[in-house]
Amino acid sequence: MTDSTSSLVTQAYLKFYSNELRPSLHPVPGTKPLTVVAAVLPPLLYYLALLFLPPAPPHAIDSFAVKALYKTIALLAGVLFLRLPLAYHVPQSIGLTYQLGLVGIYGGCRVLDAFFISPYLFGHIPRRVSYTHNPRPETPGEHHVYKDRTWTDGGLKDPFSGTANPSARPSRAPTPEPEQHGNSTKVEATSTGISFSSAPWATSTSIHAALNGSTFKDRKKSTTFQDSYFVISKALAGPNPQPVYEHAKTEDGLPHSWSDRASWALELELSMRGQGFTWTTADVRHTRRTWLPTLQNRIHSIIVHVLPVQLASWFIISTIYDRYLAATIESPSYNPFAIPASEVSISYHLHRPGEPFDSLPVHLQLLLTLALGSFLMSAFSLGHSAFAIMLHPLSPHPLAFFPPLYTTRVWGLTSVRKFWSYGWHRLFARLFLVYGVWPGEWVERKVLRKSPSQPADVGKLLGAFLSSAFVHAFSVRGVLAGRWQDAMGEARFFALNGVACVVEAVVQRAVKGMRRQLGLQEIMWYDKWIGRAWWISAVVWSGREFARGWVKSGLVREMSFR
Repeated sequence: MTDSTSSLVTQAYLKFYSNELRPSLHPVPGTKPLTVVAAVLPPLLYYLALLFLPPAPPHAIDSFAVKALYKTIALLAGVLFLRLPLAYHVPQSIGLTYQLGLVGIYGGCRVLDAFFISPYLFGHIPRRVSYTHNPRPETPGEHHVYKDRTWTDGGLKDPFSGTANPSARPSRAPTPEPEQHGNSTKVEATSTGISFSSAPWATSTSIHAALNGSTFKDRKKSTTFQDSYFVISKALAGPNPQPVYEHAKTEDGLPHSWSDRASWALELELSMRGQGFTWTTADVRHTRRTWLPTLQNRIHSIIVHVLPVQLASWFIISTIYDRYLAATIESPSYNPFAIPASEVSISYHLHRPGEPFDSLPVHLQLLLTLALGSFLMSAFSLGHSAFAIMLHPLSPHPLAFFPPLYTTRVWGLTSVRKFWSYGWHRLFARLFLVYGVWPGEWVERKVLRKSPSQPADVGKLLGAFLSSAFVHAFSVRGVLAGRWQDAMGEARFFALNGVACVVEAVVQRAVKGMRRQLGLQEIMWYDKWIGRAWWISAVVWSGREFARGWVKSGLVREMSFR
């Protein structure tokens, strides 16, 4: 038994450190296996440069020589980030080679943003933001709508319903709340994280009754079916998050000592969504009246929601691959790049003869696409919750601060735009803002000669999706032998979803106008059902372009452990 285990460990070790390409991995020609130095050097140089980014004190850094030095280091870090997917691949994994492209382009763009775009174009260096949370009593029945509410909408007006969250206020300018009495204990969260209270969430008997679902008298009147439904729904919903009033305050924020600079630089480098800084993305900025997820919430979510979705989607992916794709893709005669790149059309086609994905019936194409999307969504959630749980002992350090990754339940989404705004993660939101939204807005104003006071929503929206299209096409290119033509599937997917957002807004505005003319209500009860059917159909149908590249690149094979 010991010899067998030792043999397996040795084989795994040799396989991991071997430079032999994994089956179906097709890296960019001329790239070489990733080395430890190549992987560590870009983030290390980025961190070193961040130490000097904030202005003095200490005054020793306030000199031309020091500024030139750290700007040079930052530029070198950005170049090395962008060079990662152009010069290296991970021979042991198709997925890691794909992610190498995401890391390279994200890291390079982030460095350029931090050291050149934000300081020189906007005169801005990210400052710290402190959060303070005070427990608040829940109103009776409030927990029932928790599962359908938006976690964080920043008080923004919803362009598709024409309404705003009545309880939402921007959290930048906090307003004093009434003093909490009784058993309530202050819960503080600064840019250094959140410290959760063990005190009861509410003090009144009525609120405790609301948290428990209903009063004894009401429970006696309920039927057996209602009791069963209550128990099941309560088990699925899990522990309630902690209801709080949130206050956010932008502090001086810039470090004043070397130890503080070391902490500041690490926090900013690891904060993809800018939590704890003025770079905070919209999905992190809470309304004043909000909820805080707890460890119990995260553990329950992993066990009850994430893992079942992950396993079910993986089962579908592996089953479809084993039954319909494996014989072709694993055949020694199969060549995914038999057609020269110069002869591959980059135009949009509903069907591409010769592609393994297109050999599937349409219903299996859609099922595989839906399973891939569900697997990715649950994988992001699993990683986010797992890191939040592991780093929780560091609280109140900011490294333990993990705001919710998805801000709305999937079934609560009613449009393509809502899906991408609330239903999907926004880890790359800052990148798309700087390199997509702002340029798109500028182009629309220039082309249509709009004044600064006029909206440029179409340019901003299309700019965001086009920047996302490039980022993902650039990344998948790394596992498609560097062929841009074959990588265009992901680009088309995001571009089509951008167009879908524009089309649905135009249609919805036209329908509302027609209803007003006919004297009808602007919003009908069935709109949400039509919206759900529309966004699911649009995302999954266009997602076939995404899935096609994942099949051809071998990613689906690797996910099936083949």
